[in-house]
Amino acid sequence: MAKNMEFFTAKPNLHQVFGRTVTKELEFDEWTEDKMVHQTLKDLVLRTEVENESEFNGIKSKEHSVLEQTLPEGTRIIWNEKVGYIIPNRQICTLEELEEDIKDMKNVYNDVYKGDDKNDLKRDEEKSS
Repeated sequence: MAKNMEFFTAKPNLHQVFGRTVTKELEFDEWTEDKMVHQTLKDLVLRTEVENESEFNGIKSKEHSVLEQTLPEGTRIIWNEKVGYIIPNRQICTLEELEEDIKDMKNVYNDVYKGDDKNDLKRDEEKSS
């Protein structure tokens, strides 16, 4: 590694959201505030029913849809006010998990920059000097 190099980390989005971790025992029966989305969870099956009516430029639309998803235990779902529980499109974690990740990252940084003689990167740097 070149002299005076630093580790940088992309700053995480620290916005917190409400959610649940799916377990075999978890059950719920919930509606969004506007009553357009009804969701139930039982036996690891998330059932989402949507009832919606709208009109735009004289076109009247009615929607009735049902989506059933069988979720693996441990799946994290997050609450969205408009559509109910969703499966996030990125990895989410608890603050405790984030703290543990940061601790691990600091240990790697300390091993490289604080003189850990057993570290391969440190030895490679010394060889190239």
